Amino acid sequence: MNTPLWVPTLSIGLGAAIVGWVIARISVRALGYHRRQLAHLNQVQLVELFLFVEPATFLRINLAVLLVATVGFGWLAGLYGAALAMLLTAVAPRALYIWLRKRRLRMLERQLPDIADSIAGSLRAGLGLGQAIARVAQHQPPPAAQEFALLVREHRLGIPLEQALSDLAVRSDLRDLHMLVATLGIARDLGGGLAEALERLGSSIRRRLVMEDRIGALTAQGRLQGIVMGVLPIALGAVLFVLEPVQMRKLFTDPVGWLTIGGILLLELGGLMLLRRIVSIRV
Repeated sequence: MNTPLWVPTLSIGLGAAIVGWVIARISVRALGYHRRQLAHLNQVQLVELFLFVEPATFLRINLAVLLVATVGFGWLAGLYGAALAMLLTAVAPRALYIWLRKRRLRMLERQLPDIADSIAGSLRAGLGLGQAIARVAQHQPPPAAQEFALLVREHRLGIPLEQALSDLAVRSDLRDLHMLVATLGIARDLGGGLAEALERLGSSIRRRLVMEDRIGALTAQGRLQGIVMGVLPIALGAVLFVLEPVQMRKLFTDPVGWLTIGGILLLELGGLMLLRRIVSIRV
């Protein structure tokens, strides 16, 4: 008995409708999650870095970058390029925030010896601890000026100075800043030469930073070699894609090509992690 033609047609249409509905639901949920992440990034995390951007402007910038990157990569590499551009654009704001935070913390860490010396000098001049901290907010460059100005405002609003200092240490999450806050607290509770303790702490931090800079200079060649070796396969693949586009497209259309790309990415990631373990030396 022959099956009517409309039965497989209806089955295919129903299946396609179900798949389309599932994809649409997943896309809506993904877009909602991404929008919430962007809102949290803009309203909380960037504010912690003292970067203030209007939410509507931030979303427009993100959508503009998404559109330009998707169209550009799609024109160069087709559907796979467009998908890759969407993925990179989705993770780019978070990656940018992590980079900016690390950069800010590194700048603050390098200012800690001067901060300790400034507080010690103010205490020797007869000022109180609160006044000495206020001078740091007035005379130090950002980011130290921003962080200590926030600390001063919190103290003026009624938060105890010890709590404001503790909040600063937790917010920045720097080992040396925790040591500075602990030194201030211990010296206030037990008495003694707070200025001398701060000067010794500043000298210790300064020596450690000099040692880290020296180690960074000695390991710079290894880091550069790792960057070159990591970028070389990608650059070579881009050149071959221009010279032999037909053959290179098989990497994206053939299962063997997918396995090859996955193996390359795993090897690249493993090599970069191993190199980072070798050249990362903490003092």
